[in-house]
Amino acid sequence: MAQEGELRAEIKEHLESISGPKGVFELFHKLNYPKEAIFDPSYIRNIKEFDFVKEEAAKIEKIYTVMSYDKLNVFLVEAKSLTRPFVRYVSKIFSNMYVRFLLILTTDYNELQVVFPDYEKKETGKHKLKTTTLILKKEELYYTDIQILSNIKLDEKKPTWRDLWKLWKEAFNIEKVTKNFFDDYKNVFLTIRKNLKKQKVDIKKAHEFTLQFLNRIMFIYFIAKKDWLNKDKKFMSSYWDIYKRVNKYGDDKFYVEWLRPLFFQAFNNKYKHMPKLPEEINRILSSCPFLNGGLFVENPDLDGLNITISDALVKEIFEFFEKYNFTIKEDSILDIEVAVDPQMIGYVYESLANVAEDAYEQEEDLRGDWGIFYTSKIEVDFMCRRSLLEYMSKHLEIPKNELYEFVFDEDKEKIEKKFNQRKCWDKIEGVLENVSVVDPACGSGAFLVGML
Repeated sequence: MAQEGELRAEIKEHLESISGPKGVFELFHKLNYPKEAIFDPSYIRNIKEFDFVKEEAAKIEKIYTVMSYDKLNVFLVEAKSLTRPFVRYVSKIFSNMYVRFLLILTTDYNELQVVFPDYEKKETGKHKLKTTTLILKKEELYYTDIQILSNIKLDEKKPTWRDLWKLWKEAFNIEKVTKNFFDDYKNVFLTIRKNLKKQKVDIKKAHEFTLQFLNRIMFIYFIAKKDWLNKDKKFMSSYWDIYKRVNKYGDDKFYVEWLRPLFFQAFNNKYKHMPKLPEEINRILSSCPFLNGGLFVENPDLDGLNITISDALVKEIFEFFEKYNFTIKEDSILDIEVAVDPQMIGYVYESLANVAEDAYEQEEDLRGDWGIFYTSKIEVDFMCRRSLLEYMSKHLEIPKNELYEFVFDEDKEKIEKKFNQRKCWDKIEGVLENVSVVDPACGSGAFLVGML
């Protein structure tokens, strides 16, 4: 464990120091890749070697081959843009030339996007490109970001390219990140709930309070990413740091005097100046947006409990949340960012709220081999498209095989030509504008979001 910690610290320090291509090449030296496989940074590829359209080629400054290991390659692209469509386009061009590779893109080396491409079988002989992207920002490096890079370190001296590809694939597995988050969440959940039980809180109320409390904090992490909270993407960490800076740590007042005003005054009412709080905090809280979704409405049964949440426990809670990168971007099943997305709020709520009444009496009820009780994105995507296909088939006089192409195929050029000839776009638009969608067994809302 000590060696793993040292490696993470070394990688973090190195990432923070990267200012040019040489630093990216050196990263793979640090990850123990063979010296003979790593190129010299002075070798720059000719952009004309790649089949970029003129407009997209103009956005590319330089292309480097960082490493070539048998059938695996690592490329570095310096670009003027890092928009999602552009990154996916560049990934697609590289995938046409190389089957297995890692692609690193940057504009100024303050942010690196590491793209791992994989392929999803579409039909015999045809595959869709599926990308998983790890975004590394110098000022926002997270434990999980560093861990993923640590996981692609070579331990063997001469692994086969298949072993190395398997190593990359496992490291960039978003399901693994999701599972780790959920496991850590459960551990913190149990710690808080046990603490409340020691304060003589009824087990059911302790359970429900903990679930509500952690979901409020997690929601704040997401909205901070939208720059809504003091224009600080790490708002909760900064808020906690100010509390410690004014020598309040150890007074066990953060929950009562700092978090509750944030929840119930700043987010749920017109904020009123609070003399007990520093002027800096009053200014921050007065600028917070009013959130009327119900999450921050004071609940007398739970928020009225006479409890203490110690600063030591708050510290443990924040150490958990600060390990993970939260994203507000909407992933598709073919374009995924390695981060915790907003659907996680619904997943943990659904998983931990749906506990049978008699399970409240079992102290270890959540320590078993629990799964995350939600439908995976791939299944949600398929079922939504399949439902849409059936709906359109019943309301349009268009062959079902053509509608299947329209709903499921990523490349729609052929079917668009057929529909142009049929002159059926107005009918399709009319049918889609009048669709109604209901999920009678709605839990976290994954199917409704998927259909949207």
